[in-house]
Amino acid sequence: MNWQYNRGDLVSFTRTRQTEDYNHKIKLTGIVVEQSYRMTKDNVFKIKAEDEYYWIPRPRITLLSKAVNPACK
Repeated sequence: MNWQYNRGDLVSFTRTRQTEDYNHKIKLTGIVVEQSYRMTKDNVFKIKAEDEYYWIPRPRITLLSKAVNPACK
């Protein structure tokens, strides 16, 4: 299977922080550390950003840099 993003790729995504009064959008940059194939939905990717992990669907991710080191794949 060909993945759009591979482990080690540098990506960015937007996360919404909800409060009682408003929704605050935060742009984060991180590294893809895991992939998950979903039969009925878009593939999701586990991304490590700011010492936390986030599962983000493929359409919400923007590629910043491909991993060039084969050890990352």
